[in-house]
Amino acid sequence: MSADAIFWLVTMVLFLILEMVTISLVSIWFVGGSFAAFLTTFIVHTLWIEIIVFLGVSLILLFMLRPLARKFSVKQKDQIRSGAQSLIGKRAIVTEAIDNLHAKGEVQVNGQYWSAKTMDDYIKIAKDSIVVIREVDGVRLVVENLEKTA
Repeated sequence: MSADAIFWLVTMVLFLILEMVTISLVSIWFVGGSFAAFLTTFIVHTLWIEIIVFLGVSLILLFMLRPLARKFSVKQKDQIRSGAQSLIGKRAIVTEAIDNLHAKGEVQVNGQYWSAKTMDDYIKIAKDSIVVIREVDGVRLVVENLEKTA
């Protein structure tokens, strides 16, 4: 194996390690370019051609595949919610009448009790009503009466 081939293998491993550390789709494209340059060393033994292959393949991968990868990763990121954010859109049962003006209200969702308030301070929701969780405000769930949204 030539020195050029070893250089491109080392470069490929370094870009791969960098990508694993950053996890931001920055250097993965250069792994492909390094691999193409590595393969080129078996055909042509000219460094400047290997560099052109490295840059060409890296740029093609960067500009053609990165938009697709970002689009996919953004979709996945938007779909993953954790903690209280995962409750948005779910239904809950009012266990204590909700009245924002008197700072009262509680709902039960997934077996847990949460403080709750309505989206409008002048709307009250009776106990045992079914509500939809619209957002999270600190440690309180903001809910809307299901009969109103149906």
